[in-house]
Amino acid sequence: MSEKTTIAWTDHTFNPWIGCAKVSEGCRNCYAETFTNNRMGLDLWGKDAARQVTKSPWQNVRKWNEAAKREGVRRRVFCASLCDVFEDHPTANATRPRLWDLIRECDSLDWQLLTKRPENIERMLPSDWAIGWRHVWLGATIENQAVAHRADILRKIPAVVRFISYEPAIGPLTLDMIGLHWVIYGGESGRGFRAEDKRWARDIRMQCDAYGVAFFHKQSAGARSGTGVELDGEIVRAYPRGSE
Repeated sequence: MSEKTTIAWTDHTFNPWIGCAKVSEGCRNCYAETFTNNRMGLDLWGKDAARQVTKSPWQNVRKWNEAAKREGVRRRVFCASLCDVFEDHPTANATRPRLWDLIRECDSLDWQLLTKRPENIERMLPSDWAIGWRHVWLGATIENQAVAHRADILRKIPAVVRFISYEPAIGPLTLDMIGLHWVIYGGESGRGFRAEDKRWARDIRMQCDAYGVAFFHKQSAGARSGTGVELDGEIVRAYPRGSE
């Protein structure tokens, strides 16, 4: 969880715990809920449901960190694909300090923390966060204009990289890019995916270009892993400056 990942914009995924609750329309067809229910046989979704703390993946992270240090190559870790690090849940709140200790220890990795709850970030950061840790990126998922305010919350929090995941893209989006460094675009995938209008990807790319923000086109709506990566016949997969 995981030595390798199919998520194109990272190198590893790590889940300190599993389970979450839906908070906005982008969660409707949550792949993580489907995966944990159907593939893992776990019912961990909903505000009052349990969360399951993972075991072996914690030690895997230390191995990735040692390998990155030994090879002199920084690797990106997406934390987390099957939960929300900033969810206000008893299990999450009890486990988060241990997660911060792991992140602090494994500083040869670039940590990508993505949330749909940026309003919780500030009060859940470690006491020594200050202007941000050099190896931790903070991101917010914004699926359409209805939740664009998440960017306004994110931009106020100190971080070496602030990023937006416009996935699943289910509507047009206009953003103030000030204080942002990276935008990932992805159409919805999986069974029952909602269609996209490619103008959404083109428009957000133009907004990024205007502000000098890196733009990463992950996939078109309905695409299977490794397909639908092109935007108008071009692969556009940039990373924040200095992080390649």
